[in-house]
Amino acid sequence: MPIPTASDSPDDRTALEPIRVLRPRNTDALAQLLDDIRQDKHYRASATDTSHTPTDGETEQLPPAPGHKTERLPAHDANSRPPRAEDRPRLGPGQRRAAVTIAIAAAAVAGLGGSLMIPSPTEATPAAPSAGASAAPTSAAPTKAAPNPVGTSDALANPGFESGTVSPWNCAGNPGSIVASPVHAGAKALQGKVSSSDTAQCDQTVEVEPNTTYSLSGWVRGSYVYLGVSGSTSTWATSPTHYSPLTVSFTTGNSQTSATIYVHGWYAQGTYYADDLALKQTG
Repeated sequence: MPIPTASDSPDDRTALEPIRVLRPRNTDALAQLLDDIRQDKHYRASATDTSHTPTDGETEQLPPAPGHKTERLPAHDANSRPPRAEDRPRLGPGQRRAAVTIAIAAAAVAGLGGSLMIPSPTEATPAAPSAGASAAPTSAAPTKAAPNPVGTSDALANPGFESGTVSPWNCAGNPGSIVASPVHAGAKALQGKVSSSDTAQCDQTVEVEPNTTYSLSGWVRGSYVYLGVSGSTSTWATSPTHYSPLTVSFTTGNSQTSATIYVHGWYAQGTYYADDLALKQTG
């Protein structure tokens, strides 16, 4: 084959430019390589680490705190390799979308549950008291005192304590009691035990007529026993060995419709007795 001769004339053909081929980069492989390098350095440093005295600028591990337990990590096996990136499970696009959807739904459910737990700003209805709870003391309803003729019917209820109870008399402090002896008449009488701080008063509130005069009377036994009307007048007697009569009169006010009748002893004067009390309209 003949060899072409050199020609001094320039080549008229158009020069071809190099073609750049874009190839996809394996970014996962690069991340895996970096991960392997880091793991390899970590295990090399662990294998070649030897204890030495710390110098200036270095830190030393503090001893364990008293009362706390320390645990040793398992020794590194040279034959085992650290977990690599490809060993970890990866989520596909569909799985990632499902995970995001589940997270959003969980957040919505948590918000709904929190709103249900918040109490509404309504006023709570107070609970009814239990059967064992003690009720607050209330004043006894006044006994009706009809406008009786002079010297007739007693306006007091249970005036001779023949019912065997103190009701409707209200005995505050040291409660009164009913006894069968000593009595003035009938079978029962009131007994009150006073103390150094209590007169053992028993009282009863009755209805009265305005601008009306009443006579209060009774029989008492003991040292310094009083019979009277609250806010008005009273009288007393001392007769430790026998019953003595007491009488006091009072007139109601222009608009007065009730009166409280009482009987009591005196501080540190011992037990007193009362019987056959009476409240009558006299004029």
